[in-house]
Amino acid sequence: MKRLGALLGAASLTGALLAACAPEPATPDAPGADIDATVQAAARDAGLADCPSGGNGSPGKGDDLAGIDLLCVTSGEAVTLADFDGPVVVNVWAHWCEPCREELPLLARAAREYEGRVQFVGVLFADDNPADALALARDSEVTYPQVADRRSLLRVPLGLRGLPTTVFMDDGEIVGSQTTPYRDYGDLVDDIAEQLEVDQ
Repeated sequence: MKRLGALLGAASLTGALLAACAPEPATPDAPGADIDATVQAAARDAGLADCPSGGNGSPGKGDDLAGIDLLCVTSGEAVTLADFDGPVVVNVWAHWCEPCREELPLLARAAREYEGRVQFVGVLFADDNPADALALARDSEVTYPQVADRRSLLRVPLGLRGLPTTVFMDDGEIVGSQTTPYRDYGDLVDDIAEQLEVDQ
């Protein structure tokens, strides 16, 4: 069994202890902040990459995720996680979550080192202040695409218990996840190799 499989089994027993940050889910009456023109401009100024054009993702793949529209932070257009083809590392975070802040530089480094082989995407989860999130991304040297889940739509399909959560996808299918923050770059590299079969 893969190392992450064993970790997930242990995490299920102590989810409340392992979840670094546990946000209240957004609701239709109190969603995360909108991705308006000001936020989009700030995202472009921060050097964030654009999302892939919204489409159907990989045909026949990622059906659970293909129907969940998120907002691309640089354009405000609808996009799904299934639109990101090939091996993908998805990091679900919010600006107010301290462990999320601490692991962002590790993800930024990995995105640079795996460029062209693994895609990275950040998910601002019900974040009430995307401007602060973008400032943090810039300071952490994050340049990979960011999408906003304003209404916590990914909570159930990704099995989110807390933030940050990192999900590994291949051709639109979830192949593994890590429910505790990365504190060591080697652990992130090991998980990319195990879950996505891409060596450093």
